[in-house]
Amino acid sequence: MKRLNCFSRIAETEFGLATNHVNILYYDLPRHFHDEYRSYESPRLCTILSGTKQVSINQSEQFSYQKDQCVLLPPHSNVYMSMSESTQALVYEFSDELIEEVRAKVSEQLLIEDTPGFDTHAFHLESVQQRLSVLHHRVQDVLLNEKESIGFLLDLTCQELVYELLKRQGCQKILLDNASHPVTKAIRLMKSNQGPLSISQLAEEVNMSLPNFSQKFKLVTSHTPKEYATKIRLHQARHFLKQLSVTDTAYELGYENISHFIRLFKKEFGLTPKQFKLNNTGTHYS
Repeated sequence: MKRLNCFSRIAETEFGLATNHVNILYYDLPRHFHDEYRSYESPRLCTILSGTKQVSINQSEQFSYQKDQCVLLPPHSNVYMSMSESTQALVYEFSDELIEEVRAKVSEQLLIEDTPGFDTHAFHLESVQQRLSVLHHRVQDVLLNEKESIGFLLDLTCQELVYELLKRQGCQKILLDNASHPVTKAIRLMKSNQGPLSISQLAEEVNMSLPNFSQKFKLVTSHTPKEYATKIRLHQARHFLKQLSVTDTAYELGYENISHFIRLFKKEFGLTPKQFKLNNTGTHYS
């Protein structure tokens, strides 16, 4: 898979390997690299293949972690990161659907509780050992050796990976609190196929007043609900563009002004929809 040498969201969107339930990012970062990193709307499991990272997560005290450790980040985390040596890292971005599917299957076997509250500054440092290590290496083997069935095998292995994380109390809280948080519910509604909802309707769906919802949403995501809804539509456009023309994609997403759609798309991704169609190699699995 393609290597990322920076934390650009545009590069992550273009070069991550996306399946139905997980997005996998492979970073190859040079010596003395430093930058700010974000986890956006999904929990991310961050692992190191080689090297060492010095990190400060959501303004925590700086600490180092290496190959035998991993960090589970809640959505919308801010991480300041630096490397004293060249570092390779593999990051798993888990979908809400994957987490909910695994939770529903194992809730009777595991002590899974709905814990109230959502700490956007929480994160969990975990040792990569025993079963986590086995699954992590299986993912690497799939990435290196599988071709046609790669999406299916990655989803299958990541189901087990999420199951193992749910066994760990700190990880369980991050994974499950995210799914029940009103902002996460609103984002899920924005992504649904039931038709676009107004911001007022979204606030009503998550049982919040409009001012409180708008304030909470921006606090968690750093974007207004309207800005975020636009970003979601533009990301959906990338999938439509694999099958449809630029004009049909714009209409499918509710944009009657094609020029306006093109301007928004270029601002978000750094290239026009037509350029994206020309550059798209079909290497993503979704």
